[in-house]
Amino acid sequence: MRFRIPKIENLEKAKNLKALFLRKNLIKRIEGLDENVMLEELELYDNRVRHINNLNHLERMVFLDLSFNRIKEIQGIDKLVNLKKIYLSANRIRKMENLNTLVKLEVLDVGDNRIRKIENIDKLVNLSELHLAKNKLTVLEGMETLTNLTLIAC
Repeated sequence: MRFRIPKIENLEKAKNLKALFLRKNLIKRIEGLDENVMLEELELYDNRVRHINNLNHLERMVFLDLSFNRIKEIQGIDKLVNLKKIYLSANRIRKMENLNTLVKLEVLDVGDNRIRKIENIDKLVNLSELHLAKNKLTVLEGMETLTNLTLIAC
């Protein structure tokens, strides 16, 4: 029998925690991450998260994986300015938004969502990988400023 964690809790004393990987659990909300935590990497792959929230105080974060959840909107990450990799594949996202402040971003994965148009990524000049496969795109456009792109997956 596999134990599955229903929520993030009891991390108050983990002040030096730099990475937290909780794959394939039953987590519905991002919570319990104390403001003093030194978290740089967070993986909540394959959970039941519906909203991206309670992360903006984690300014040291460089890696975030929220793939295979139930997220409908990209939000609550605008203060994660040191983020280099974000994985949001296999969610229910319809629009690429609230990414403008993530200028250090190198990898953006929004594959397997409901996105119809590439938009709001012109400020992501350090982006080297853009994963867009399994969306509802009909045209590849809006990437003129992304001169560091070495991989586009559609």
